[in-house]
Amino acid sequence: MAAIDTIETLDNLQFTHENTADIYTVHADGQAGESVKTLAIVLPMDISGARVIINNNYGATGSQVHARVRVTEVTAIAGITKTQNTQPLEWTAVALGAAVESAEIDLSATFAATLHIDVAITGIIAHLGTEIIVQIRKEATVDEWTEWCRPVVLSSLTAFKTDVRSTAAANQNVIPVNNPTAGNLNHIWKSIFILDAIVANCEICMQSACGADA
Repeated sequence: MAAIDTIETLDNLQFTHENTADIYTVHADGQAGESVKTLAIVLPMDISGARVIINNNYGATGSQVHARVRVTEVTAIAGITKTQNTQPLEWTAVALGAAVESAEIDLSATFAATLHIDVAITGIIAHLGTEIIVQIRKEATVDEWTEWCRPVVLSSLTAFKTDVRSTAAANQNVIPVNNPTAGNLNHIWKSIFILDAIVANCEICMQSACGADA
């Protein structure tokens, strides 16, 4: 049971979050009740490169989002050598009506690769959705791209913002907030997004407990 005016996360925080950080959540249960969408997309073996476009021009109304792209590559078969968490796109704000492109991912010497794509609503306006465009190419030096997949995420959701009340330290799982139930942080086992003043320190957390309002 979380203490009054706190929430708890399943895993310890990776970063320290000061009272300048914001928490985004959605007031809904079920699979749609999250302000964050995480995707793992396996790429085909016979390609030389890939890129990801985060298109937040999907609807006429909506909110800013923050997005990140990481990739895990198998670069050698003997003994299985993996390159983990290369980030073609660090956490980046994408305004409504805007799009961002990841750095191109060189897969010319890679046997297998999986994209890890994270998108979080970081505004409180009803969101029509954000489109994720994954493109691949056969040749290493020719800009001729083939569409691999084109999912739309975070459709028909409205996020709520709650301030971190006082410092939430790294390597522990308690986040102080004022009136978490009133702030719609009472939907347990949902992913929440912490938007930190240091963008690289943003993180996705699975919420495990909600304390009572003071």
